[in-house]
Amino acid sequence: MKIINILAIVIFSLYSCQNATSKKVFKEISLVNKIDFNDDKLNQPRFACGFLMQYNNETFAVTAKHLLQIIKPKEMKTLAFENHIKSWSFYVLDKKDKTVTTNSLLNKNESENLNDKSSYSNDWLVFSVKQNNSDVEVLEIRDKPLLVGEKLYVVGWTRTMEDGPQRVYEFEYYKTINNRMLLKDVVVPEKFGGLSGAPVVDEYGKLVGIVSGGTEDPDTKKKYFSPCTLDNLLSFLDQYQKRKK
Repeated sequence: MKIINILAIVIFSLYSCQNATSKKVFKEISLVNKIDFNDDKLNQPRFACGFLMQYNNETFAVTAKHLLQIIKPKEMKTLAFENHIKSWSFYVLDKKDKTVTTNSLLNKNESENLNDKSSYSNDWLVFSVKQNNSDVEVLEIRDKPLLVGEKLYVVGWTRTMEDGPQRVYEFEYYKTINNRMLLKDVVVPEKFGGLSGAPVVDEYGKLVGIVSGGTEDPDTKKKYFSPCTLDNLLSFLDQYQKRKK
């Protein structure tokens, strides 16, 4: 009986470690993607993460571009949805009626080859918002530089989480290389799959990046979790809003 109890404690401890989350709490800020393709067999009722951000008093929906490297029709070669994707929306995982409907993909680019790895150096899709029926916080952008060692947080759900509130994971800022932030793990999930496109925020909930992938530090040859920075996204939105005027 004692052996069984010890085994139970060990298993519970392992499970708790693998499912550990930060003690930091944020208002609801994370969403998941719902993608409807022209080919219904490819439909994704729940896929990775996304969020809403505000820029110059306008709200945009954002997720990771590399999702289209994972799931898309074979015929879809470039960053253009026509004839391939019927709709792209977002919702809160545990509140499926809390939805965000998008109007159009703003960074559409018919000359951008989705099979080209360089296409994912700017790992973001940005949408205009048609209707926001969610209660999630629209994120404001941090305007101060990051400090080495400061805490940053990823908010969302991994692939294995089918319901429940958003989870918060904890990192320390290490350095930025080109348009990637290299972060040190503090409190992280056992597997990161499913967090792509989730927001990366500072301790005040200000947006600093987008969950993307991993990058090797050329100095140490160590691979780090490396969200995409916002610099090129904000430059794109600057140009987009100037064209609208």
